[in-house]
Parts: sequence; C-alpha cells; structure tokens
Amino acid sequence: MKKFLFAVFPLFYFILLCVFPLAVNEKSAASAEGESYACILEDDVYFYSAESESSGLFVLPKTYYVKILLVAQPFTKVEYLTDGANTQRLVGYCKTDKLTFVDYTPQIPYLYYLFEVTYTAENSAAEDDFLNKITVTCTYYGDYYIGSKTYAYVLQNGSFGYVPKPDGFSYPKSAEHENKTQISDGDSPQEEPASGGNGAQIAILIVLCLLVPILAALVVRSSKKQPYDFEES
Repeated sequence: MKKFLFAVFPLFYFILLCVFPLAVNEKSAASAEGESYACILEDDVYFYSAESESSGLFVLPKTYYVKILLVAQPFTKVEYLTDGANTQRLVGYCKTDKLTFVDYTPQIPYLYYLFEVTYTAENSAAEDDFLNKITVTCTYYGDYYIGSKTYAYVLQNGSFGYVPKPDGFSYPKSAEHENKTQISDGDSPQEEPASGGNGAQIAILIVLCLLVPILAALVVRSSKKQPYDFEES
C-alpha cells in the first residue's frame, strides 16, 4: 500500500501542475524576453544621443513608447523604432524621471508615420514642375524646437535631419496605455464567454481534494494494522 501511495502522490502533484500552471503575467514574460518599455506621457521627453542635456535630438511622440535597455540616473538608455524599409533603429537616452515605466509589452510601441516634403529649386528657368520640384518621403521621429519654430526630425533617403514641420501636421495618438490603465483599475472590458476550461479545472481540483483525505486515511490505517503471523507448516 505504501509503495502505491508513494507512486500516486507524485502523479497527483504532476496533475496539479498541469491543470494549474504558474501564472506568468505580461511583466514577467517581458522580463524573460529581456524587453521592458516606458510610455511617453509628458510633452517634453527628449531623445538624447548621449548622456547630456545638450545632445537632445527630438521630442518623442507622446503616448508612444521606448524600449528600455539600461535604467540609471539621471539618464536611461533606450531604443526607439526598428530597422525597416523606411525606418532605422535609434539607441540613445532619456531622462529617467520623464519616463513612465510599464509592466506590459505594448502591441504597437512606436509611431510609424510617413509624410511628404516637396523641395522647389529657386531661380529655376524651367517651367515644368518635374524639373524644378522634387518630392521626398520622410519618416517622422519627433519634434525639435528652435525659438518659436518647430522642426521635425526625420529619416529621409537613409539620412537623418530636420525639416520644417508642415502646417496642420498631426499624428494619430495611441490609446494603448490608457486602455491598459483602465483595465488595471478594474474597468475591464466585457469578456467573451468562457470555453469551459475553468470549470474543468475546478472539477479536477474538487476530485483531488476528496481523494487526498481518503489516501491519508489509508496511510493511517495501514500503519496501525498489525502484520499477519503465518503458522509454520
């Protein structure tokens, strides 16, 4: 009996681990992958090329994110955007106290926004726009302010630089952090009906809870029972 019980208890333990695996939230999953993020919720969060306030390149788009590479004071090393057809990954720094660190991995961490800029050649004798005008596509990274003027830091033909920010320029804001915050505060959205998995887990747990006292009773009974005396023939 004892051998049977010693064999059964590990099996029950294994079943419990399978039915009720350890919960891994988004934060721990992100940590396991080596990725963590911070959201830009203030208006003047600069992306710096070095750990110096004089090296500011642009103001990061509000409501989007930077990937955290190394947290320190007063600057945190971050990554913004990724390498793609119209984008290049940038590694730099942000003021640590300007960042809002999050415990989840955003689905769309960066702003991908393209716009066109048209350059016109001055004092050109050509009457055809094809000869004196050129239009290029720019990838927007953020704003840069000089006095009362606002420029856009952009990637253009594989090179970074500044262009005057077009009139009426705007980019779509991200609502991901706001939605995550509402969910964490208890205002979770309407969930879809459960598929029945939770009910099955509860049923298995109840069965196991009923079996444990029975097995414990068998152990006590077996220990109190005297061995048989066999008569010699």
